[in-house]
Amino acid sequence: MKMDAHDFGRLVDQLRKIQHPNPLPLLDTTERIMTDDNRQGILKGTDKDGGYMLAVTYRPEGKGKTASPRQKNNAKGRRGTFSGFGPAAAGLHNNLTSAEYRKLKGPPLAPRRAFSRVVTNYMTTPIVYGPLRFGVVGAWLNVVDAKGRTFLHHHFNGDGRLPKRDLAGIRPEGVKKLKTAFRNWGLDQLRWNKGT
Repeated sequence: MKMDAHDFGRLVDQLRKIQHPNPLPLLDTTERIMTDDNRQGILKGTDKDGGYMLAVTYRPEGKGKTASPRQKNNAKGRRGTFSGFGPAAAGLHNNLTSAEYRKLKGPPLAPRRAFSRVVTNYMTTPIVYGPLRFGVVGAWLNVVDAKGRTFLHHHFNGDGRLPKRDLAGIRPEGVKKLKTAFRNWGLDQLRWNKGT
């Protein structure tokens, strides 16, 4: 997602007059917003546009099993540590077997809910190109099949018989938060650099 300077009018014109704006507070806030947007959107079952993803048809009816404290491998405060279902780990790269996958009742692409790799393996990194040229990149790292091949892009594109479930982007609610964060950061920079 790219912010359009026209959305902020005079604010961007005034920011261009500042010699050394500090993007770090905005980048930290942006990383938090993107991570929260990814987590909350996935747990609600929504795609990057905020629409609900097509439900998975072979999950349990009614109340399915969820990851119990014993199955989380003491995951509190850690990322990507829930390995499998039941007493045995599901194998390489934190993959579930078909039988394990069918027992869990999480939203699409997140059978283990908050412990699914689309939540735990989402990482962000800030990039600074120049005074008013910076951003944050988000990606899912190490979400691979048992043979080490990436597969999320097949879900995002709806390849083959897969329904399209595109998570690659920021939901409209997240975009609103990012615009508010940018406006607040810009006003703070103008106050801080007043008279420069």
